Amino acid sequence: MLQAIHDRVTGWIAWLIVGLIAVVFGLWGIDSYLQRDAQTFAALVNGVEISVPEYRFTKQQQVNRMRDMLGEQYDATVTGTPEFKSAVLNRMVEEELLVQAASAQGLAVSDSLLAARIHSVPDFQQDGEFSQERYKQLLAQQNMSPQRFEEQMRRSLLINQLVSTISGSAAVAPQAVDQGLRLQGQERELRYLRVPVAQYLETAEVTPEEVAAFYETNKARFVEPEQVRLQYLELSLDVIAADLKATDEEIEQLYASDKGRLGVEEQRQARHILIKVDEDAADGIVDAAKSKAEELVKRLRSGEDFATLAKQNSEDPGSAAEGGDLGLFGKGMMVEEFETATFALEKDAISDPVRSPFGFHIIQVTDIQPSKIPSLDEVRAQLAEEVVRRQAEQLFFERAESLGSLTFEHPDTLSFAAEQLGLQVQETGWLPAAGGEGIGAFPKVMEAAFAEDVLNGGNNSGVIEVEPNHVFVVRVLENKAATQLPLETVRPALEANLKQQAARKAALDVGSAWIEKLNAGATLEEAAQELKADVQDAGFISRTDSKHDRQIVAEAFRVPRAEQGKTASAGASLNNGDYVLLQVAAVRDGDISGVDDAGRTTFRRNLDQLYGSLETTAFIEQLKAKAEIQMDVERLD
Repeated sequence: MLQAIHDRVTGWIAWLIVGLIAVVFGLWGIDSYLQRDAQTFAALVNGVEISVPEYRFTKQQQVNRMRDMLGEQYDATVTGTPEFKSAVLNRMVEEELLVQAASAQGLAVSDSLLAARIHSVPDFQQDGEFSQERYKQLLAQQNMSPQRFEEQMRRSLLINQLVSTISGSAAVAPQAVDQGLRLQGQERELRYLRVPVAQYLETAEVTPEEVAAFYETNKARFVEPEQVRLQYLELSLDVIAADLKATDEEIEQLYASDKGRLGVEEQRQARHILIKVDEDAADGIVDAAKSKAEELVKRLRSGEDFATLAKQNSEDPGSAAEGGDLGLFGKGMMVEEFETATFALEKDAISDPVRSPFGFHIIQVTDIQPSKIPSLDEVRAQLAEEVVRRQAEQLFFERAESLGSLTFEHPDTLSFAAEQLGLQVQETGWLPAAGGEGIGAFPKVMEAAFAEDVLNGGNNSGVIEVEPNHVFVVRVLENKAATQLPLETVRPALEANLKQQAARKAALDVGSAWIEKLNAGATLEEAAQELKADVQDAGFISRTDSKHDRQIVAEAFRVPRAEQGKTASAGASLNNGDYVLLQVAAVRDGDISGVDDAGRTTFRRNLDQLYGSLETTAFIEQLKAKAEIQMDVERLD
């Protein structure tokens, strides 16, 4: 269709169309050109849109994390499935619901709190201090602008405020702590025997008829998918920026105009011990909490270690494990009572108990960073990078706009746009729709390549934004249709697979039969004799046992507890296909008499977190049930 327009529309009509396109670009910029889909949002949550670009960006972030974690084991087909798309979008919907709920409850994140949290991130620091240059460099490596990162960080902090409130309300009864400690420390007397799948693999037989029948029934599984070789143009802000350099005059002008922004307000690093007490608690409870706090103040002022006492006594789950450390923060980030006391303290001094809506705080300031405006030399490198970044952003926008226009006006070639913009036409190897190496790792590129207009129409794709400030235009150089792989080609792999299945089933059948015999009174030694295997006497093992297969240990603790004096038998298929026969002769619950207060406190906090997580999940489900949510995963790329 685009080629037909190009061939037939000439003269003043053509110029009119070009003029209209120019108006669109002038009014809406390149983003409107990129958005060919009529759908304007990925989801609608109580009237608030989650945009398609935001969904795509979040999805790509998740894809990148998976690729980094899995390395060569990463499977691009997984991230293109409806299940993966749905999981990403559902997570975004849940986050939006939590943000809305937090805002409805009057929670907010101040600019100073946001700045303090960012400044405290170790990756953004150099020589122990926040580095604006390093901050921007690391974000640029992730193809993320500071504005986008800061907005994500603000939302994350807001959600954490709400979640902390919900999870903090979960209370664990002392009986639950005792029971949990007994289960955690439980030991089981285990004996087991493996029924190895390997010995059945040697004798497993698969007939040619079975192979042929499986092939005929599952022909769709043995198809070499349609593939394409692509030509493409790539445009990225980072490449543009690499060729730019800021002048001294530009740096000085930016410093003069942005000096106020570059200044840093006074910040303090503090740690605290929190003794919780509700605002409306009875006088007796308040007095008891205050007395405990005052006693801790005496111990601290007499020389006891603050971090140790915080770990043992603080009821702030977010900081207790860190010795009470709250990191650096400025004014406007903490509740008023806490902030007033903190900014009145001398460094290293121990405060008297400070009452806030959360309870009594004992505060120690560990570092004071006074407010300052850095000199030009101190921020020269940072400003130079910012000048270059701004110039590169402007050039990227202009070139991306031109790239879209030129490749649209010359839909049958990339060479003209490449010559005009100083780009190189590059080529890929063969790629299926599921993607592959290089630009094949971007799902949006592969979707564009296999679109009807590009694959069969011979036209250039539109501009494809794979990440912020990183775009491609592709065209199909050649393609190969999907082909049915003949039986003889897949026979070796198919035979091996069917033999493996047969061997697994044989091991399962033999093992299951022996479980019935064991329950009827047979012994593991009898099973070992018949199966020519060895009985492993593990003795009493704990849940953290490392001497035996972790899956076997986990299965042993799933065996129902037998009556006193009897042995419980069970079986399970292992991940490698082996079947294991297990017998648990005795169970010893953990001895909690030796658990000290610190250990009990740590365990209770872990249970608090578990219960809090369950409370949060239930809260999210309630929000979903009451919300008006629209989303259509199938229409998203």
